[in-house]
Amino acid sequence: MTDRHIFPDHTTLVFRSLRGLVASNPYLNLIPSLKVVYRADHDTSKVSLICGGGSGHEPGTVGFVGKGLLNASVAGDVFASPSARQVNAAIKMVGSEKGVILVITNYTGDNLHFGLARLMAQSAGVKNVELVVVGDDVSVPRSRGKYLGRRCLAGITLVCKIMGAGSEANMEFDQLVSLGRSLSSNTASIAVALDHCHVPGRSGDGEWHIEEGRCEIGLGLHNETGVFNIAQPGPEELITKLLDLLLKQDDPERSFVKFKDDDELVLLVNNMGGMSELEMGAVVDEVLVQLESRNINPVRILQGPFMGAMNMPGISLSLLNLTNVSEEHSFVSTLKLLELLDAPHNSPAWPATSQRYPLPEQLKNRKREDAFTEVEEEKEEVYTGGAKLVVDPKPIREAMKIAAENVLALEPQLTKWDTIVGDGDCGETCALGAKGVLSALENGLGADGDLVQLFRILTQVIDDSMGGTLGAIFSIFLAGLTTALIKAVEANPELEVTPLFFGEITKEALDTLQQRTAARVGHRTVMDALIPFAETLAQSGELQKSVEDSTKGGEGTVKLEAKMGRAAYAGTGAERGDMPPDPGAMAFVEVVKALGKVFSGQ
Repeated sequence: MTDRHIFPDHTTLVFRSLRGLVASNPYLNLIPSLKVVYRADHDTSKVSLICGGGSGHEPGTVGFVGKGLLNASVAGDVFASPSARQVNAAIKMVGSEKGVILVITNYTGDNLHFGLARLMAQSAGVKNVELVVVGDDVSVPRSRGKYLGRRCLAGITLVCKIMGAGSEANMEFDQLVSLGRSLSSNTASIAVALDHCHVPGRSGDGEWHIEEGRCEIGLGLHNETGVFNIAQPGPEELITKLLDLLLKQDDPERSFVKFKDDDELVLLVNNMGGMSELEMGAVVDEVLVQLESRNINPVRILQGPFMGAMNMPGISLSLLNLTNVSEEHSFVSTLKLLELLDAPHNSPAWPATSQRYPLPEQLKNRKREDAFTEVEEEKEEVYTGGAKLVVDPKPIREAMKIAAENVLALEPQLTKWDTIVGDGDCGETCALGAKGVLSALENGLGADGDLVQLFRILTQVIDDSMGGTLGAIFSIFLAGLTTALIKAVEANPELEVTPLFFGEITKEALDTLQQRTAARVGHRTVMDALIPFAETLAQSGELQKSVEDSTKGGEGTVKLEAKMGRAAYAGTGAERGDMPPDPGAMAFVEVVKALGKVFSGQ
């Protein structure tokens, strides 16, 4: 959990956030003093839906105000229910000829304040005003929550979306109230977090952590401690635990929603505030893999931030059983419910599913696996024709092995250095290249002594195994070596391989590389080690001096200010002398040191 924020105090944060939301969405208005967000294009001829609660759950629910969804949302302070006065202001602002429905989370504060607002509205002459209280959490057992009912999690957003589309489609007030309550009772949700969240400026939050290596299952939306505190399992086991809590029908304490074969279900995977989109996508995949193993294939899959808990690193899963809802109401089928879920809207935060559904005929019956298209793996063909230059393979293969092993051993240090000056991936990238070379050597790379073929294959090995800029630099350099060597052999098939000759083709390869990169000596990159090696070898033919100059260039990067690569964006502390050397340069130094050890005995 991070306790660092741009805005250090939550007391003004909500107000500022709502101003920003409304300013960036032209269909929204705001009552600043009461923190009520409402539709600027409100239609009084249709049932009005108002939601709300404490802030800190964004985008829920202020981000769901818009045509086809909510007419208004009322924001309290962070994790604190809004007052009845605030709610009443919303009721007055989005009054309706058909009536107003308050869709609320099942928390004590919201029940009291929205309930009071309803009574106040009724006493003021509002004829149709009703509550739909949403509770979808399955973690708290029935025996413990029998006086309170289920807590609310992200499932409320599904309730709001379907009800909002129903209102836009001119459904009647009583139908919407009944539908909303049915949607709530047929939604099951469960949350898990790796740590608690932090509220800016709130003392005590900074010490409230989930212990390293553990996680909590069954949290609410307000930083409450989870029902289960367990050693954090792997992703597969964790998702299994969550799905068991949602779906098991033989648990009398938690089987709140009935599920049977062939039910049509909607899956919502909610980011509780602190998860990356990269990891969320992997969570969705794992959930679907496990649901399929249980013969469950959701008819809709929604993923993203819906109801958060500030910056909490956690997720919640929700399953809405459309079949149950349709069986409880004669006026909606599962198809109609899907149409409402997919219906267009102009709220800021709900996914634009109306742009995806209904699906065209050619995609309607597509299974999930049908979206994964693998190209047929090409049989690796090694070109064996053309020029050849055969030498003793033993020292070359020995040098390559030593170089790869040295780079592999240096991986932790490369990672440490790159974490300071770059993005931290250089060690892993170089290790992958080293492993690729070692594997190729085991498969006979260079065993025939043909230098042309060696460089040709080595180029492909590095290109396949190393990603990022450094992999491209090395691959282009090796490709340049291959081309220069072919040209030299074709010009003189009887040429002798000497250090000076090798220096000449290395310089040609460098010239090729410099056509593709602007990096030069002094820019704090791999070129600070590579250029001195190539130029010294071409000028003197002395391998050991070339290795020494390359090493000096690599180690000298500690004094240089980065001009190229990611480190250039961050700047360096070169003037203070407290920066590490460039990790790419030092990886290249290990390679040429291996050449010097084998061919110069140094």
